[in-house]
Amino acid sequence: MFSVLAPVFDHAGFLTEAVISALRSPLVGEVLLCDDGSADGSRELIAKLTAGHRERVRDLTDPAPRNLGAPTRLNQLARAARGDWLAVLNSDDAFAPGRFEAVRAHIRQSDVSFVFGHLLIVNERGHSIGTKRGILQPEYPFPPDLDVRAKSARGEILDLLANQNFVATTSNMLFTKALYQRVGGFRELRYVHDWDFALRAALLGRTLYLPHFLSIYRDHPRNTIKARPAHVQEEVRRLFHELLAEFPELRERDGFRAALRGNRYLGRDEPREAARSSLG
Repeated sequence: MFSVLAPVFDHAGFLTEAVISALRSPLVGEVLLCDDGSADGSRELIAKLTAGHRERVRDLTDPAPRNLGAPTRLNQLARAARGDWLAVLNSDDAFAPGRFEAVRAHIRQSDVSFVFGHLLIVNERGHSIGTKRGILQPEYPFPPDLDVRAKSARGEILDLLANQNFVATTSNMLFTKALYQRVGGFRELRYVHDWDFALRAALLGRTLYLPHFLSIYRDHPRNTIKARPAHVQEEVRRLFHELLAEFPELRERDGFRAALRGNRYLGRDEPREAARSSLG
């Protein structure tokens, strides 16, 4: 039922744990792996994992090693996936036990196409250091004029997502292949392709926020999002500029406008002015 998409880049020390966490569930029909030009032995480890689990693990690594980035690799894996539902697994993360069973129980009862939940956070050694409870545990307070509880209960998370990325990581996402195709895949954004995809999925699909711990996020010094804060902010501006250009009707949504005015990534010192600029 579920295809797991796992691009790999220099995470040999975490990769086996990641793959086994996916194979633990019988609902996972396949784990698709692709090395993105690693220099730490990940490529050889992928070959070993594939050999040991031939029925469920597929190695789609290019014959010639090269680094193309996570969005490109995710799109490559998604196109090759056989399942109706896709789940992303970053190669330094892991899935929480029972996550697929919990998701299946809920999607059977509702017509949804995009699911996310809570995250357990561990450090480089795998020790628990915290949680990320989605909408319930935001990075900063939502604007007071956004009715967070009502929107969340109705599955209307687009406006809330315009304020901040509480989905947090692609490892927290499950979505139908049909929705993936409708969204158009992951865009070439190094730092915020997850946020961009989640926004478009919320806009074009039906979302389920599942208040269960679905994934284990590994916080370590090499996390991509930590690399260049200024570049992250620049990409967020680009994200919303392109989203509004493609869907200009969002300019008329009061909730969306309120969310952007409080979006600190659009300008922590002058968020209102940055939001006005993004709204044109």
